[in-house]
Amino acid sequence: MTHFYVPPGLTATEDAAIGRVANLKSFESTDNNAVEVDGIRFETLVPEREFIIPTKENTKTTVQFGIRVTNLSEILYRFKFFGLMPELQDAKGRVIERSWGINATKTPQETDFILAMPGENLTFFVEGELYCYEDKFELRGYESSGGVWTFRTLNPGRYRVRFTYENQNAMRKIPYGGTVEGLWTGKASTPWEEFRLVY
Repeated sequence: MTHFYVPPGLTATEDAAIGRVANLKSFESTDNNAVEVDGIRFETLVPEREFIIPTKENTKTTVQFGIRVTNLSEILYRFKFFGLMPELQDAKGRVIERSWGINATKTPQETDFILAMPGENLTFFVEGELYCYEDKFELRGYESSGGVWTFRTLNPGRYRVRFTYENQNAMRKIPYGGTVEGLWTGKASTPWEEFRLVY
């Protein structure tokens, strides 16, 4: 079974929604887009491989990237995707600088720590906007803690995306005195997956 975790748009004040999806045929796994760390499989998901660059100001193209985490162990683990942001690389393998700023402040709630039973998947998508600004192209999006991430001065061509998942504490305090236990601890970077920006 797959847990499907998708932020509902690009408003930093909206809560993320969790649902269950029985079949994700469009996101079939391959060995090339996954890495396994301590019994946990991490995959990069790129549903669309081409995104059209807006040619006029005040027009936008929605961009979506995802990460799927599969619990291959025999232990129940919780995972948090709170604050997760994409990383980009250009066609020459150079990492593109990502700027980040705060426009609100949110803290993770208990519902942000998602349980994965042995054999289960958790799928999380990050949405962004590709837009034209003063004859330059930028990609921006909101992350769940209230931050805004931006990749500036992009051009048509090939790019690659990945995520780095990291958590160092098996237990996490949450607001109003509660705690969440059983978090997977470790760090994993998903493999780079290609997409294109085109006119």
